[in-house]
Amino acid sequence: MEKNELNRMAKKVKIGIMQGRLSEQYTDQIQAFPINSWKLEFEKAKNCGFEVIEWIFDTVHPNPILTNEGRLEIVELSKNNNININSVCADYFMEKKLFSETSENIEKNLEKLNELINCCINLNISCIEIPFVDSSSLKTDENRNELIKNLEKILECVEKNNIFIGLETDLNPANFKKLIEQINHPNIKINYDSGNSASLQYNVIEEFNILDKWIQNVHVKDRKINAGTVPLGTGDTNFEEFFSMLSKMEYSGDLIIQGARQSEINFKPIETCQIYHKFVKQYVDKYYI
Repeated sequence: MEKNELNRMAKKVKIGIMQGRLSEQYTDQIQAFPINSWKLEFEKAKNCGFEVIEWIFDTVHPNPILTNEGRLEIVELSKNNNININSVCADYFMEKKLFSETSENIEKNLEKLNELINCCINLNISCIEIPFVDSSSLKTDENRNELIKNLEKILECVEKNNIFIGLETDLNPANFKKLIEQINHPNIKINYDSGNSASLQYNVIEEFNILDKWIQNVHVKDRKINAGTVPLGTGDTNFEEFFSMLSKMEYSGDLIIQGARQSEINFKPIETCQIYHKFVKQYVDKYYI
């Protein structure tokens, strides 16, 4: 096998979809665990050409990831549809925070995180992504220092079991680097979100040059500057620079599409996801093949 072909194989990425995007919107939430249709999403994902689903763990319950029976069903559906689950988006901790809570609540929330870690070990899921944006944004040094102190309580467990915690923040790249260096642990990584960075007017080239060695998971999203999520290709995300930088750093993880929901009057969720898959694949084909 020639060297160039080996390099292409080493850099292969998988296009995935955030759980819930293949289902009708749950109540008024843009993103939530699809409690009534999660089983159906495996076949839908396969039919759209996706290889990966990123699982959602939030306050919508029951979530099958927490039970033996549920995990067995997840494994079976994954195998039957050839869909991998490599990461969990733990939106739960946006509401049940790991800082700025009472000591009692912090203890409960860390217990829930440990429970989720054990579930991921059982399912061979290697990454738990925790968002620190919007309601859980790390606004102050005090917030960041408290988070670091509380994350230290799980480090031994994640290292022993080869689980990575991917932090997603709205910090500028210099401050994000400072946070990661303060934690200073090989199992604490970064979840990069293309849309959030565009909205905050961060420079993607600068971000990747500063943060690339810690990036473990990627969300593909589009947003307007200082505004919300919009359909892929209609916002201010520079996708050419974004995919070019991913390729240059030889990123070989998952590309999880977290695109805006289009009007369900005009587009069924699966139609939107098919459009988004095609949109991302054109860049993957350009920069990875």
